[in-house]
Amino acid sequence: METLEVDVLVVGAGAAGLRAAIEAATSKARVLVLCKGAPGGGTSTVMSGGVFRGASRGGTPGSHLSDTLRAGRGINQGSLVEILVRESPGRLQELLDWGLQGEARGGYLFASGAAPAWGKPIVDCLRAKAQSAGVDFMGSTLAARIIRFSAGLGLLAYRIKDGKWMGILCGSMVLATGGAGALYARHDNPQGMLGGGYSLALEAGAQLQDMEFVQFYPLGLAEPGLPSLLIPPRLADKGLLCNGRGEELLGKHGIQERPAAERARDRLSKAIFSELRGGEEVWLDLREVGERAWMEDPLSASCRHLLWERYGGAHRPLRVAPMAHFLMGGISIHGDGSTHVPGLFAAGEVAGGLHGANRLGGNALAETLVFGARAGRAAALWAGKGPGKQQGGGALEEGLHSLLASLPQPRAVELRGWFGKIRQCMWEKGGILRNRQGLQEALGCLEDMAREVGVVPNSPDPLGLARTLEARLAVRTGLVILEAALRREESRGAHFREDFPQQDDTRWLGHLLVKQDEKGGCRWGFEPASPCPP
Repeated sequence: METLEVDVLVVGAGAAGLRAAIEAATSKARVLVLCKGAPGGGTSTVMSGGVFRGASRGGTPGSHLSDTLRAGRGINQGSLVEILVRESPGRLQELLDWGLQGEARGGYLFASGAAPAWGKPIVDCLRAKAQSAGVDFMGSTLAARIIRFSAGLGLLAYRIKDGKWMGILCGSMVLATGGAGALYARHDNPQGMLGGGYSLALEAGAQLQDMEFVQFYPLGLAEPGLPSLLIPPRLADKGLLCNGRGEELLGKHGIQERPAAERARDRLSKAIFSELRGGEEVWLDLREVGERAWMEDPLSASCRHLLWERYGGAHRPLRVAPMAHFLMGGISIHGDGSTHVPGLFAAGEVAGGLHGANRLGGNALAETLVFGARAGRAAALWAGKGPGKQQGGGALEEGLHSLLASLPQPRAVELRGWFGKIRQCMWEKGGILRNRQGLQEALGCLEDMAREVGVVPNSPDPLGLARTLEARLAVRTGLVILEAALRREESRGAHFREDFPQQDDTRWLGHLLVKQDEKGGCRWGFEPASPCPP
């Protein structure tokens, strides 16, 4: 096994990882960014709407704060929200100063990308800045396990292009691996967004929180034969959202917040899903939306050609359905991105606490910049003060042997169908509308599937082995999401239990916490929410 050493290892090359790498390199650390695909490609940043909340032009810190807390349904970590609101204007201006083409309007920054990869200019800008700062990149490499030893941290990584194992020793590590939307049958994430970072952190001794809170974006294009395009949120208010009987859904389901798909994503997703489950189709009619209304926000304007002309929105209503979009839960962090594991930091969607039970539109990308920078700076400082990385090679060799020995014996499993089964199970029984029976059935299904996937250590198929290692991490994350959803016996934000349909602040105003126990299982706890700022 080839081994190398760096000061700061960043796992993930989306906006959070790139921003962390820039900050760490600016602090004179030797930085390596590791990612599964091409650096910056295949990330949720690229596939995002390219919209940041928190621009100073047209917005106020007070409204940003109150809107974020209102969306989070009482369980945001107030200290993280205050940091986001205070620092996002400066971070957004910094991005513009680095060359991002975009427009600040109404408290938002809109990157000037094109549908469906609106966020590509963000990644291009940050990657160029990272390269100029001296950051190194290693693509096509899968992070398989974090190794802790007395003098630091290490990572076991599998290089997909040539089937070689890598051992990377580091003074500190930043996890910026993104979310887990691709665990669901309908989603708008890259296909590789399977939640591996959560499992890596859990196995390393970190604490996860709020894993039951999966946000479903309500307006996903659902036309047969067309891609599942994210439809800009403000079009739900400008067009007519109705079911097959012509009933207008915002009024029918009592959704008063506007823009509904920004400020009430949880309620709108539940409303649309309930219509679909009842046998109705749901349509968004944009035929009466004038050109001026289309152009009122850059995100809507950027996809008018696709929706209006190429996909037929000028002539007929378009079918829509929710999609898995974002995971509010994640690794428990402090304000500098530090976790319960010394030397391990986290930033972006893989980190939890900021968004509470439901994320406000535009806060995901703002979070990547604010907390990516904070985690990168703190990681560089930690690496500079650390005791070094002596004798880590032996720990990595032992860790690789333990990893391969712990996996089940291989069976003849076709992974494409295996992932498809997981996604359908998560969507139908662990998705938007949940209940005890469905969650228990989903847990049983995933537990059975976890036993189906083994590894042949000397497999001649590097891609197949990488997918098998990825599947191992993905199913662990899916099990944690389902278990958390089963334990929280109330409905709050994006988590809705049909058998417990009310929000219960007496018992559940707080966070479900989970850590790995000595036998590799899960140890659960509950922590009341800290008071949020007024």
